[in-house]
Amino acid sequence: MNLIKNLILMIITITLISGCIKNEEQLAELLFQAGKENRKTPVLSSKYPSISIDKAYSIQKYYVEKILRNNTVTGFKAGLTSKAAQKKFSTNIPVAGVLFRKGRKYSGTDIYNNEFKKLMIETELGFIIDRVIDKRVENTDELKDKILYVMPVIELPDLGFTDLQKVKETDIIAANSASAQYITGEKKNIRTFDPDKIRITLSFTNKKINSGIGSDAMGNQWKALLWLVNKIIDQGYVIKPGHILITGALGQVNPGNSGKYTADYGNFGKIGFTIH
Repeated sequence: MNLIKNLILMIITITLISGCIKNEEQLAELLFQAGKENRKTPVLSSKYPSISIDKAYSIQKYYVEKILRNNTVTGFKAGLTSKAAQKKFSTNIPVAGVLFRKGRKYSGTDIYNNEFKKLMIETELGFIIDRVIDKRVENTDELKDKILYVMPVIELPDLGFTDLQKVKETDIIAANSASAQYITGEKKNIRTFDPDKIRITLSFTNKKINSGIGSDAMGNQWKALLWLVNKIIDQGYVIKPGHILITGALGQVNPGNSGKYTADYGNFGKIGFTIH
């Protein structure tokens, strides 16, 4: 009997070492080391196709914990909140991730392509939390009481996977939903704007390359924000006053080519930046 137990233990050990079986923390370490060594992000689903949505979020949590050894949380993000984005990755669900202090930039900033593996540009809206949220929020009316400000945001996700054509939603989730850098504009009192009606255009070297409207995110900004808040609470986080929550791309996602950009949100404000 002991011989059989020892044999089973030996097989499991060999399998773990060979990489055939990995737990969530080991998979998170693969992602972390790839980022640390400036290598492209592995497509985990290609080697581990049985990874579920729940397991992907568990991997993300371990991955984020490793990043937080030398960083702090400044907010949270939603991704794949538009039908077009979901279609691109053959899914029908949005995804969520964590924003970090070291990734925050401000209007007029310089962005450097060599800090990314595949830089993308998304025009978004960001909501600033006014009260602690430590449990699920029942509805948008309850949520509105916890938001004081809204601001223009440019998200700069990094989609530098080893094979973007094979990426699934679980890969994006596990890799913290491609969170990298983001640029914030001037905050406005949420009571004076309807976020669904805010229109944006993004220009590259004075030529318009994208346009969108607030309702592009899940058809309703408050619906998208409610989904994000509850997903983040489900992952065990506490959302604190001052945290920024961004709700997904308005219009299309654009590649981060070198040059000057202006995101014009009309009366809501502008964000300018240059990619080198």
